[in-house]
Amino acid sequence: MPDFREQYEKAQQLGKLAFVERPYFGSPAAPAQAETNASQIWGHINAGYLVAYEYTRWWKESQALRQTAVIGDWSWLNKTRVRGRDAARLMNYATVKDLSKQQIGQIVYTPMVNEAGKVAIEGLTLKLAEDEYLFTQSAGLKWLEFLRERSGTKVELEDVTPDYTCYALQGPRSTDVLEALTGESWREMRFSRFRKAQILGTETIVARQGVTGEVGYEFLMRTDTGRAHELWRKLREVGKDFGLRELGLKAQLIGHTETGIATVIRDFLPARGSPEGLRRMMRHWMSPEELAAIDWDIGEQLCSPAELGWAYTINLGKGDFHGRDALSREADAGGPKRRLMGLEWSSEDMAELYAAQFRDAPAPPPPDLPYGQFRVLFLKVLQGGWASGYAYSPTLRRMISLARLDRALQPGDKVQVQWGGFSDEPVARIGAKVVALPFIKQERSKNLAC
Repeated sequence: MPDFREQYEKAQQLGKLAFVERPYFGSPAAPAQAETNASQIWGHINAGYLVAYEYTRWWKESQALRQTAVIGDWSWLNKTRVRGRDAARLMNYATVKDLSKQQIGQIVYTPMVNEAGKVAIEGLTLKLAEDEYLFTQSAGLKWLEFLRERSGTKVELEDVTPDYTCYALQGPRSTDVLEALTGESWREMRFSRFRKAQILGTETIVARQGVTGEVGYEFLMRTDTGRAHELWRKLREVGKDFGLRELGLKAQLIGHTETGIATVIRDFLPARGSPEGLRRMMRHWMSPEELAAIDWDIGEQLCSPAELGWAYTINLGKGDFHGRDALSREADAGGPKRRLMGLEWSSEDMAELYAAQFRDAPAPPPPDLPYGQFRVLFLKVLQGGWASGYAYSPTLRRMISLARLDRALQPGDKVQVQWGGFSDEPVARIGAKVVALPFIKQERSKNLAC
């Protein structure tokens, strides 16, 4: 599909005129997705890809993630191939994680920080060979180019985003679906491992991964085979016997909040570039009205890995890496002042907020159900900190959010979230209870061979 890469490369010319010089286009699965996208709405996240918004009903799709299985499309996620004699050295320098013992066929979660120790980018690193890696995250190519120059390493970097799918099969029945699809057993494969399989006559990387907290798998099939939409359709057909639903963009990020995983833009800002550059970037994710209304410093939303719950990834003893000195100073000071927790919002206050929308008087702005999209929306916690990524969980039947809270706050404490302030409507205070994360038990690393 050479035209697919051509469309993708045109879509990356962000200074060009949208829809005329800079296209939007369907994902590799779009021909199959168009058959079942009942909403007839296509959402856009990144890289020019359009993603089906709601196949059935978003709450049914969200419940299927926890009860049976879902198939979701993350093909828009940027993928950067790293090759060369210094590939291992660059990747180990780039991240706070120690990659020196990473094996071929292993996947490692790799937060990367700027010189101030704030998360610039985070994603997954797959080791394909001794001198070859695949890093998956938006803006990965530009960040690795920057670090290649800083480290003086000799590596080849290539954006291979349009060359591979990224379909995520997630949920308690996902292994059953995969085995029915391939006719092979997958129960011996551990979490964060991958192997290649022949699917529809095409070599496909199948990785045991996923951000939903459930047992799950991701499929990286080359798009130049022309079989990518067939893979989506086949997964849908095989999955019917196991209760599988397609997961649209509208419901995708509910799972992130339920499982306590912070997401860039939604829960923190990427620490790349100047404050002015970040403010320009934010215009992609909020309206001019919202941008004009913010009364906080952008630095408030730049976070170290430890503040986002990723302290376990930091290895200060592995040798030099980008941002090490700043993280060492943070550790010497006892860690960050805030930590990632969960908030369960008061159902009574939420019911009152909705009721206020039906009275003949100005009311605080209505919340979206679900709010799961990429929007810059940081809400002040009056007792100290920020709430973000709020979502109604159909599984928990509660409004929940992540929050970066002052360390003095503990599970069980009561706080108030300031709702509004991003428009000219009145502001409300929503009561919330601090809870430990995750909201829903993570099963993704479960041993399936037992």
